[in-house]
Amino acid sequence: MLQMADSRRRFVMPKDAKIGPNEPADVEVLPDGRVMISPVHVIPVHEAWAVTRESAAQTEASLADYKSGRTIGVKTLDSRIAARRRKKGRK
Repeated sequence: MLQMADSRRRFVMPKDAKIGPNEPADVEVLPDGRVMISPVHVIPVHEAWAVTRESAAQTEASLADYKSGRTIGVKTLDSRIAARRRKKGRK
């Protein structure tokens, strides 16, 4: 699709683009002059801990346990927690 930039060097995004109004995007000017625009997800710094390799691996392991049927009920979990607390001398 051929487009002309307006007086402020802006272009209109095609309707089938995966970037909507007011959505963040990475704009990169390539060495040959082409411009690549890629949609991005912005993660606040205080939530960055949740996207580490370790946390992703823990989530995958949890989902695999769930899908394989390795789950326990709330009552069982509560009794296990209570037993651990009693063992450590807590109520």
